[in-house]
Amino acid sequence: MDIIFSELNHTGIITLNRPKALNALNLDMAKRLYDKLNQWEDNDDILRVLLIGEGNHFCAGGDVKSLFLSGKTHRLKHDFFKTEYRLNYLISQFSKEFLSIWNGVVMGGGVGLSLYGDHRLATSNTKFAMPETAIGFFPDVGGSYFLSNLPGNFGKYIALTSEVLTINELLFFGLATHYYKLTEFENIKDRFINNGEILNKKYEVSNDSYIIKNINLISNIFNGNIHDIIRNLKNNGSDFSKKILETLSKKCPMSLAITTKLIENANGKSLKECLEIEFQLSQKIVYRDDFDNGVNSVLVSKDHNPKWDPPNIDEINVDDLDKYFETHTEKLYL
Repeated sequence: MDIIFSELNHTGIITLNRPKALNALNLDMAKRLYDKLNQWEDNDDILRVLLIGEGNHFCAGGDVKSLFLSGKTHRLKHDFFKTEYRLNYLISQFSKEFLSIWNGVVMGGGVGLSLYGDHRLATSNTKFAMPETAIGFFPDVGGSYFLSNLPGNFGKYIALTSEVLTINELLFFGLATHYYKLTEFENIKDRFINNGEILNKKYEVSNDSYIIKNINLISNIFNGNIHDIIRNLKNNGSDFSKKILETLSKKCPMSLAITTKLIENANGKSLKECLEIEFQLSQKIVYRDDFDNGVNSVLVSKDHNPKWDPPNIDEINVDDLDKYFETHTEKLYL
């Protein structure tokens, strides 16, 4: 089974069980988890929920490889995102204590499964990222909501660059709620299952993190639309900004432009509103050639040489982006 449910000592335990695929979430897993959470919500014997990943990683995201392989006309690209986003919102509304243990990779759809719960435990090996601009997509699962609520323009920075965050940044920005030692993984699970206790180890956030050291620079540079950001990076001229420019040159130009607009437009919106917008957007972006080319290049052929259309940001008219955000299919009705 790709996802395993068990109940012990008033605790509902969810185990993502695709370790060879880094526990990537597929449609069947999302459907079953949605149904199980609704059952547990109404079950007075269940007081709390624990979410973990089998093996060395939590969850690498949604199973976008299967979406690509399904072809352009298959319903999977519609059904998966509709189910996933409804699941994200259900987790945010779940009334019982919800703990996720972030071991190893936590990316994309894995963030959506855990961020809206009550507690996220991270360790020194946790690797958090929203890597969607590398595959011709955009940070979804409510990404526009939580990224727009990060201080300054840091949300735009991690969304556009796909920067991998580690324990320092996760605690500094409040993405993780607790720190734990990897050697205490089993002990942490047992204590939560047995009595709802959450072990929290003391961890001093290091200011040596180059992201934290450059937070003011990031906030200034990532202000405005994608053309403003590129101009700011070129005008800054620091080694840090040159590194970012090099990183962005490899990402999908349309994804960068759409992601920037999505996050800017999300300011002040609720998670429900953001997920509705993201669903409409997903049902346009997922059918673009950029998505197929990106997923194929990164996850299937693995040549890491996608052909983007347009091939560079200069060819994007930001005024033309509005059409991607138009309501054009049924709503999620969250």
